[in-house]
Amino acid sequence: MKRSYLTINLTDLNDLPKMNRWLFKDHAPDTVSQNGPILQRYTTYRALPIPRGGELYGAYNWRMTEHYWREDPFGEKQLEHGTALQEIWCEGYNEAVGNPAETDRRADWRANDPKAHPPAFVFCNHRPDDDFKGAGITVAQGPFYRFVVTFKYPDGVSDEAGEEWLYQKFVPEVCKQKDLLRFFSYKAIPPITSPFKRVMELWYKDSNTWINNWVDNVPAIEALSSLVPYKDMVCIFLEEHPEQNLLEIGPYLVTS
Repeated sequence: MKRSYLTINLTDLNDLPKMNRWLFKDHAPDTVSQNGPILQRYTTYRALPIPRGGELYGAYNWRMTEHYWREDPFGEKQLEHGTALQEIWCEGYNEAVGNPAETDRRADWRANDPKAHPPAFVFCNHRPDDDFKGAGITVAQGPFYRFVVTFKYPDGVSDEAGEEWLYQKFVPEVCKQKDLLRFFSYKAIPPITSPFKRVMELWYKDSNTWINNWVDNVPAIEALSSLVPYKDMVCIFLEEHPEQNLLEIGPYLVTS
């Protein structure tokens, strides 16, 4: 079984009502109809307000949707369901989520433009590859403020050099944070749908605690190279509890 993180930003929050409507009215039912037989879990989390300094880490403002897959969902063509019916896409979808206007990909990073913020779609194992801090913590010790970071190593830095820096420089320094309650990471695995190599989660008590540890008191980590926000890394701030279990979405209700 695989897990996937889909982290999405809106170019303009004016599109929030339209995009939420599309997600809950059209997209989630389409996904359940087409992929329900191979989905173990399908939930979505609304992004918490971006804290002060969040843009320094490539903060996204809309949501993260997670899937647990019993088997690979895609065939030879990237992100093609291969079912009888096409999905419904809202007008202006690509522009709303930071994709190139004419792309046929849901998450198109080929332009390599840090000014654009396309969706970050990463597949990984359903359990973390690395458990760095906080094993044994329980839900009773929450609430947990999740700092979810999707990243790759900078251009010109090999994966081997990047991993060595991660394990020997980044992780030991970050784990010194007394306020860090939980820290684990996943490696990206096929199908590859973005340039990113890892997803890591760092949990704190609240946004003020995160600001104290990542803005007011930045960890003294020996630099590997400059990680460019919105190009080499994106992040999102989430609660522990999803907004919606999309496998049980039911009818789209409106006010009356």
